[in-house]
Amino acid sequence: MILNTPFTRLFAAFSLIAAARESVANGAALRILPLGDSITYGFLEPEGNSYRRDLQCLLSEGGSPVQYIGQLSNGNWPNNATDGFIGQTIDQISASGDPEITGSPKANVVLLHAGTNDMIGDDTVDEAPARLGNLIDKILSNSPATFVLVAQILNDANSTVNDRIQVFNSQLPAIIEARSNAGKPVRLVSMSSVPTTDMIDGTHPNEVGYMKMANIWYPALVQAGEDGLIVAAEGVVTDGGPGSLPAGGGACSTLPY
Repeated sequence: MILNTPFTRLFAAFSLIAAARESVANGAALRILPLGDSITYGFLEPEGNSYRRDLQCLLSEGGSPVQYIGQLSNGNWPNNATDGFIGQTIDQISASGDPEITGSPKANVVLLHAGTNDMIGDDTVDEAPARLGNLIDKILSNSPATFVLVAQILNDANSTVNDRIQVFNSQLPAIIEARSNAGKPVRLVSMSSVPTTDMIDGTHPNEVGYMKMANIWYPALVQAGEDGLIVAAEGVVTDGGPGSLPAGGGACSTLPY
């Protein structure tokens, strides 16, 4: 007998959402390096998941085995590796991330959100886009087939810092376009739609803010897969997907952004 109750109808709706989730590169295995600062780490967020768990959930629903890599770990689920370095500038992230950038097995996807601390510290802001370009070049020189998805960084509630962020973000399209036109597997996404009201301290997102970040990364990865920018990961990918899925069979959280 098939029950027809509000609960079963809701569960069926969730199941349809999950079943309809678009795949990335036809369900290719993804070894993802989340690279950045405390925002990538999940600093101040109670569970410490950053955008990583929500994104993994979406990718898993789309059929992709997912393994995060990184020297650090933070979050309330097993697949919680990250190279999110608290308080670090672009150049510091480049140095700290060296083991994963130069080591093996390589990530086939890098998610890069970097520059916030350069803006907060007013660290030669006009040169920050070039520094980010150098970091992108370093990643690709070590692994030319790795797809690098770069974020125009989150806004900040401090108006002085945010003014610097707007200038920084406005220069990133040219940085990415130059490399894309040269045939490099790199794309840009904007995190500007995540409001500062979804932040704990005006800089670091809360759970809702991170969920919105995940829902920005995800369609960009789907599009990159459709455009042939994501290649198969080298070696064996240890899928951490099931650990990110909601208990009880519900669908991953998606929010408008």
